[in-house]
Amino acid sequence: MSKIQSAAQAALPAEFKVIEPESEVQAEPSAEKVPLRQLGGTYFYSSGIINKKNVFVTPEYMDLLVNAFKMAEVKKDVKNLAYVVMPNHFCWIFRLSEKQDDPVAIYKDVKKDVAFAVIKNLLEEAKEGNQPFELLDIFQANEKVGRSNPRKILWTFKEEAKNFENNKRYRVWDKKSRLMLLDDEKKIIRNLKFIADAPLRDRWQFVETAQDYPYLYIAEDVQDKLVA
Repeated sequence: MSKIQSAAQAALPAEFKVIEPESEVQAEPSAEKVPLRQLGGTYFYSSGIINKKNVFVTPEYMDLLVNAFKMAEVKKDVKNLAYVVMPNHFCWIFRLSEKQDDPVAIYKDVKKDVAFAVIKNLLEEAKEGNQPFELLDIFQANEKVGRSNPRKILWTFKEEAKNFENNKRYRVWDKKSRLMLLDDEKKIIRNLKFIADAPLRDRWQFVETAQDYPYLYIAEDVQDKLVA
């Protein structure tokens, strides 16, 4: 168990637990029927908060996910090629080491640790007398980004958890996610551009250029692919 997870779990009331991420994903089909599990494979993965709640809208929550990506490089020996964190979801491209072939084990641990830490933060915000965390400056004037009261978010996570086996748990992540093996250059380029364009799309329009969005990362050794 990681330090993030153990610290967050210790802060939870005894009767509550956080449901771990489901292994169910929408795996993209391959015309050549290449097996999804590949030693040293490169993968695109995306996942969102259940009910599309805007959780990643303050520095405290954004940092949870960004730090989890960075820790995956250290603990799991993966290479982050790109990621973007949006208010209610993230997209991530990572490359396994030559000794690994299971992308599910990588993102599952990241999501599990982040879920515990999210609940810890929400419980802290929801305490009587505490002020909710402030929105990031980049979201302050954006009418498309709103945030529910922390107590309401917690209530939603508890209600959603009742649809699963143990109703004394929180449910943070949506059940469905998307995983794709990027087994050729075209797929890598296409998905790098998809991530880089995320903050610019009509749904959000956070910035005018991708470089201005602080929670977008493109590894230096693949940046040239964006202009290919």
